Amino acid sequence: MEAPFTLSDPTQRHPIQVGEGESMLDIAAPRGARGLTGMQWNRLYGYLANYQERGTGGLIVRTPSGSANQAAAKRVYGDIRHAMRRSGINPRDVRVEPYYANQDPSAPVRLSYMELKAKGPDCPDWSENLARNPANLPPPNMGCATQKNLAAMIADPQDLLTPRPEAPRPGERRDTIWGKYVKGEPTGAKWAPSNQPLPERALTSEAAAGN
Repeated sequence: MEAPFTLSDPTQRHPIQVGEGESMLDIAAPRGARGLTGMQWNRLYGYLANYQERGTGGLIVRTPSGSANQAAAKRVYGDIRHAMRRSGINPRDVRVEPYYANQDPSAPVRLSYMELKAKGPDCPDWSENLARNPANLPPPNMGCATQKNLAAMIADPQDLLTPRPEAPRPGERRDTIWGKYVKGEPTGAKWAPSNQPLPERALTSEAAAGN
């Protein structure tokens, strides 16, 4: 038996799981490559921007060892270091380590970092006949698809765990109104066509007439 509020609450019946997952980028380094191509530069800068925004740890760069394209991979890695410097990534946050490529002629340079990821429910239970519901209870899958779509679309899974802090208020207008209040001046906005401030307790009809 489940409480009625649990049966009707999709966040309770079909919760979204938030946990750390690995975000990876493989950059091809074919033999003879002199460095990154234009498309690879764009992908790399986008990946590094995501790392700076959502990464929860350091950045790992894995370079192939014992591969037929090892020289090309070194040149690609040089461009990657240049991109990281231009992006403002602290070298202390980057760990470089080799991996054995077993003579692979197209072994990529691999970048990875950990980030929070949201995983939606699977929505597997479609067994109930929705045309007959004498108990008038929510079906097992009610709200499951919405939860699954939310998990797939959310930009920052951290928002599912804690709310974001409030941004600082813009105080310019508030200081102006407070200064008028202290001086005993009307604080209402000016209305056309007379361009005169309304009294603070003006009726709605007066405000409409001023417009």
